[in-house]
Amino acid sequence: MKVESVQVEGYTTLPVQLPTTPLFPEPATHYLYIRPHEPRIPDPDSTRSLFIVNVPIDTTEAHLRHLFGTQLAAGRVEKVQFEDVQTKKRAAATTTETNLTQSKKKRKRVTADDFERYLDDITLPSTWDRKLQKSGAHAVVIFADKPSMESSLKAATKAARRGTTIIWGDSLPSDRIPVLGLNRYVAHERMQYPDRGTLLRAVNEFMTTFTQVSEVRKREDHKRLAVPDDDGFVTVSHGPKLNSVAREEEMRELVEKQKKKGEGLEDFYRFQSREKGKERQNQLLRRFDEDKKKLAEIKARKGKIRPE
Repeated sequence: MKVESVQVEGYTTLPVQLPTTPLFPEPATHYLYIRPHEPRIPDPDSTRSLFIVNVPIDTTEAHLRHLFGTQLAAGRVEKVQFEDVQTKKRAAATTTETNLTQSKKKRKRVTADDFERYLDDITLPSTWDRKLQKSGAHAVVIFADKPSMESSLKAATKAARRGTTIIWGDSLPSDRIPVLGLNRYVAHERMQYPDRGTLLRAVNEFMTTFTQVSEVRKREDHKRLAVPDDDGFVTVSHGPKLNSVAREEEMRELVEKQKKKGEGLEDFYRFQSREKGKERQNQLLRRFDEDKKKLAEIKARKGKIRPE
């Protein structure tokens, strides 16, 4: 049955039928929204790419390759980039990894920020054999050339206009996609304990890069302190104190700092302050009585002692 092709904000709407399952025996229709990829910052692959919105949550690269290469029989897919794969952070980390690999050959200076970006990208082995997409996620399908992209878009538009029933993942070999359901969680339970060698490599890579970040950061700070400021002055930084006298002075300074920090803490509780006030008042009274006795003795001796 021919139906009118639906265009939504420049997107071609392609309906696909999701396969039935034992829990959901009724087929459901899912809509893909397709248009040429036009990023804000064009790249060499954007002219031969399609931007697809609202991919099903179980979408894999095999699904999209099968859709355009076999079911629509339009073009050859080179690669697929999902929403959370090629981000700015990951792209910067990939570039940094390349720079780190080639730094020894080209003597290229790698900054601490480059190491930190690479450090953020180091992850432990995944415990899932298949990643599900979030609802409404998008993907970028990159074709072998621009004619393949254009013919794929035309085939999707023609299939939507004719009302061709496209079953999602139909006749796709099961060995090309990991299973879902209970088997997926069984595999997850098995993969919770990754291979010891793989785990050690990830941890060692992280710790080595972390050490390199600290060392490069220290060198950068040292170079920055050696650069004169606008007035021509150079900041002088004290090195470590190595002799015993310097250590004693350093320990004395630490003790004095601790004493200053502890001032006032002895009167932290109210009753302590009250007891100290009473003790101070008693001391004043005792001194007053002692001074009173001394004054009485002076008066008693007055006139009795005369010079010869």
